[in-house]
Amino acid sequence: MKMASSKMLVVFTLTILIAVSSDLVSGNFSSGEPSSQLCFNPCTPTLGNNECKTICVNKKYKEGSCVGFGIPPTFKYCCCNN
Repeated sequence: MKMASSKMLVVFTLTILIAVSSDLVSGNFSSGEPSSQLCFNPCTPTLGNNECKTICVNKKYKEGSCVGFGIPPTFKYCCCNN
């Protein structure tokens, strides 16, 4: 079970890195506007919805919240949206 969750975390991380790097290559960040969605740090008791929203607003996104990933959603990450 632990190995499967580790693999899922690695796959998720690689997916996020590929998505961010493809935005950089395509020039989506060149206008100074953030991309439509950005997900990063796992949510924890110290990084909850309020802290996530504050980080996102500081990064010039309109909102942010902890979003669950996986089936069933077992990991929550801070995601920012325009």
